[in-house]
Amino acid sequence: MFRDEDLRYRPVVPLEASREEGEPACLQKLAAAGARLVPTWVVPAWVEDEFYRLNNLPAQIERLFAGVWGARVDEERLAAAAARARELIVRSYLLAERGENFVASLPAGPYTLRRAGELRLERGGTPLEALWALKRLWAARWSAEAVMERGPDLPQPQAVLVQSELGPPEPDPESGRYLVGELVFACAPVG
Repeated sequence: MFRDEDLRYRPVVPLEASREEGEPACLQKLAAAGARLVPTWVVPAWVEDEFYRLNNLPAQIERLFAGVWGARVDEERLAAAAARARELIVRSYLLAERGENFVASLPAGPYTLRRAGELRLERGGTPLEALWALKRLWAARWSAEAVMERGPDLPQPQAVLVQSELGPPEPDPESGRYLVGELVFACAPVG
């Protein structure tokens, strides 16, 4: 159950304050070893989980996909349910205090947002636009292709990286990382 003291948790933290595993931890290690990174903040996975729970999204999404999975997948119903699920995610609200804190925690943009370990990018020019981009990233997990790949289960909450947009990331064959100029953008491997 949600408690008032839970409001003290920040929905976006500087990379150095993140406790997330995976790519955020990899980037922290690189920074500790002296690598220069693209300025990065982390939206912890619990923010997505809270968003789903407070909007009753698991039950709503389950109803949307009723009848899709049977002896065979009804692809027409899958496509329609996926489109409605994406719309549901985008139209649902973050807790007001979370949204306000998210916007107040970021300096001036522009930003690139992506799931940790992935290179699907969403962009936002201001902190508020970055918040909208976050919801688009969450909604993208409900494309028909993504649902078909994972099956009827809800996706696991995952950290999102909010990074200053300094240019397009390019793979560095020597290190296996992605760079923007000489700054590290992403650890490898990313999908």
